[in-house]
Amino acid sequence: MRRYARFRMENHAMHKNVTMKDIAKIAGVSTATVSLALAGDPRVNVKTRRQVEEIARRLKYVPNEIGRSLRARKAETIALIFPNTPHNAFSHPYFVQLLEGITEVVVRHSFHLLVSTSPTESDEAASYDKILRNRRADGIILWPSSIRDDNIGRIVESGFPVVYLGKWHRGDVLTVERDDFGGAYMATEHLIRRGRRRIAHITGPLDFQVSIERLEGYKKALSDHGMPYDPDLVIEADFTMESGHDAVVRMQKAGLKYDAVFAGNDRMAIGAMKALQSFGRRIPDDVAVVGCDNIEMATMTNPALTTIHQPMREIGAIAAEKLIRTLTGRPVEPRQTVVPAELVVRESCGGTDR
Repeated sequence: MRRYARFRMENHAMHKNVTMKDIAKIAGVSTATVSLALAGDPRVNVKTRRQVEEIARRLKYVPNEIGRSLRARKAETIALIFPNTPHNAFSHPYFVQLLEGITEVVVRHSFHLLVSTSPTESDEAASYDKILRNRRADGIILWPSSIRDDNIGRIVESGFPVVYLGKWHRGDVLTVERDDFGGAYMATEHLIRRGRRRIAHITGPLDFQVSIERLEGYKKALSDHGMPYDPDLVIEADFTMESGHDAVVRMQKAGLKYDAVFAGNDRMAIGAMKALQSFGRRIPDDVAVVGCDNIEMATMTNPALTTIHQPMREIGAIAAEKLIRTLTGRPVEPRQTVVPAELVVRESCGGTDR
């Protein structure tokens, strides 16, 4: 029966582009083991290596060109790839915290770190290939981009070692993610407990998973507290201070009634505060404001900004540790890690919990 099931899997695999995942499924081993076996790595026992090679031969497996280049040479180098969108991570204050966490682990294990970004999606494909072929990175830590960016899927599904800094739809992919849903829920619930009943949400671009998760957390908190969801109170912006300012201007011009604003990051929250104050709205008396990310500037606003802390240094360290464990043939558990967020209460909400 087992032999018949294997035949069916092989027959199915031969009618599509064969991947390391297909070989792993038939052989009953992990994708990482297949990768090591096809590279002739001595850490894989002879019996397993021969089994994998035989299945690959029968399925007429053609190695991914990038993956083959990556396996051919060990450079003890990790590539940290940032898709360079208009909201480039290099300009965000918590990028430094993420980089510090990754660097600390990389140095401790005597690896090197290569950081890359590209100005456009079309440039990304060439940039990724160049890193892996010419600069000989052994694995990738990948920052999330737009859900429409096909390059992200190409990298994650390619078969070489990747840790994705976000949510992925398959459970076998190594991931480390912020609890964006939980953080947004916490922020919204805090405002509700402070007696706010018309809570506006300024989102980031809704083709970004982080924005989608924070919107869903906001909606769930409203629902759990018996409060209606009003789509008119959701304003899409682009993570910048200017867009947060403009979102409030739009709400004011539309005559919307609201007594609180939850912004999808601190920059938008700070822009929103400036706009509210320009309209004579007192914070927190008239409108309470909560941001997200806990950047340093959040302590310098007047009033100081209540926000959600995201432990980016810890996220970077966990991601680097997972990738290095994979590269050195050690088990990685858990494969998916969600790092909790924390509410940081300052003066921009005021009042007492009800």
